[in-house]
Amino acid sequence: MNNKITIEEAIKQINEGFSSIYSKDDVLHLLSVLETGSGEFELTENQIRDLSADIANDLSDCGNDIIDDYELSMSSREVELDRIDFDNSKIKDIVEDVIINFFNSNK
Repeated sequence: MNNKITIEEAIKQINEGFSSIYSKDDVLHLLSVLETGSGEFELTENQIRDLSADIANDLSDCGNDIIDDYELSMSSREVELDRIDFDNSKIKDIVEDVIINFFNSNK
């Protein structure tokens, strides 16, 4: 006995009120990903905000550790920051860790 149905049939059943423990929108999104075969996914606006905030917080927590070099100049009573170089590998590591942790916690 073959219980397989097409994506179109599944979408029709969902739209007709087929009960599921998952939200209708989530199921329809999953079916659209399966239908296109893209395997792509989209982050929600809240997830993007959370991920951005996590990255910003981790970079802020590192403080001066992400600064590789800088150049100051003085004139009369003012000190000016003329140049700042960031430790790109440190920033990359921080961002990578935050992204990995984000996706591991949202499985």
